[in-house]
Amino acid sequence: MPAGCEGPDGWLHRERAFHDRLAATLDPLTMAPGQLGPLEVAMFEAGRIVPGAKVLDLGCGSGDLIIHLLSLGADVTGIDISPGMLALAEERVRVFGGGRTAELRATSVERMELDSDAYDVVVGRFILHHLEIGRAAPEVARVLRPGGRAVFAENSARNPILMAARRHVAGRFGVPRLGTEDEHPLAQADLAALAPHFADVRLTYPVFEFFRIFDRQVLRFRSHRASRVLRAMDRGAGRVRRLRPYSFRVLVTATAG
Repeated sequence: MPAGCEGPDGWLHRERAFHDRLAATLDPLTMAPGQLGPLEVAMFEAGRIVPGAKVLDLGCGSGDLIIHLLSLGADVTGIDISPGMLALAEERVRVFGGGRTAELRATSVERMELDSDAYDVVVGRFILHHLEIGRAAPEVARVLRPGGRAVFAENSARNPILMAARRHVAGRFGVPRLGTEDEHPLAQADLAALAPHFADVRLTYPVFEFFRIFDRQVLRFRSHRASRVLRAMDRGAGRVRRLRPYSFRVLVTATAG
């Protein structure tokens, strides 16, 4: 365990070390940005991002969202706790950003040294479930302008079958356990910690993923035919309104007061 990991912020040191190690295995020159997926498209639409909007990307990682936000004409700041990931993002913006630039800062969401009321939109893709939301939520609300929106694409803990598989199957029987040791899908307690700091918090389900998780974890996408069938099953399940909240993916939109 690295020095300092024994304290209350030990999880932060572990997260930084994990993502620094991952960044060291990646080559930014081979990482041209792909098309946004439907969850990311829905996130941008919910954020109502327009040219000139000041946007903060939380946990920006290697810069995927930053490059797309710049292409929309946004004025972008990205933060991440991993210097390795920020170096990747900086190089990818230089190579693939079309001459546009973004401000990148190494900091945690819980301790952002950013001006208050500075951003129209905050976005984050799979970041909330890495955070101590009770500490992060007031910081996110603080940097948003009144009426500004924070929009997060997240993993959800709502589905009991997926959560049972995560507890008892992942990491065993040849099924990989992905992510870091401290992260967890977004639970009701996390949403309860988020809500007091915003005028409104809403959950939507622009995509339904359940069977795809089985395809990813167990089948490893090795059968194109099985993948097509499982995607079709997800699409069918997603048409049933009562089933949508049991998707592994959720969009969280929080509006500042």
